[in-house]
Amino acid sequence: MRAVRLIVAAVLLALAGCATLLSGGLPLLQVAPAAFGGERVLEQRLTMRWPGETRTLDIVASIDDRTVSLVGLALGVRLFSIDYDGRTLRSTENVPMALPAERMLDDFLIVHAPLPALQAALPAGWEVSETARQRVLRHDGQNAIVVDYSNDDRLAGRAQLANLPLHYQLTIDTAP
Repeated sequence: MRAVRLIVAAVLLALAGCATLLSGGLPLLQVAPAAFGGERVLEQRLTMRWPGETRTLDIVASIDDRTVSLVGLALGVRLFSIDYDGRTLRSTENVPMALPAERMLDDFLIVHAPLPALQAALPAGWEVSETARQRVLRHDGQNAIVVDYSNDDRLAGRAQLANLPLHYQLTIDTAP
């Protein structure tokens, strides 16, 4: 009986380690959709790069005062959908995704959320700073996520996100 408990504990610790690895130590951010300041629909081309692989897909992001919704498409086929009310995430994956829904939503919020809302959502040990064309998230004083923007509008143009602990990059081209 004791051996079974030890095995169960080891499995739970391994799963918790995987969740931490995939999140990069950053939990699901609690950003209210209303922080975006009204209704918007964004059409984006997302290119994900990590060692040995590159994938491209289209994202349609719908934002209103109650919900942020992301729909991922490739060749017109729905890959996933994410609905987020600022607290609860609901996702549907039609194809297994390389990044979990929580990580994809956090990346969207890190790139697009207004700075005050993002600052308020970060857990202890995390901080964010930005200039006109760059946003940097630090964890325990170390750069963790760096976002470079092609212009001053966070919801338009090109954004390039580098997740340093998880070794992946995103290029997000948002249609005008």
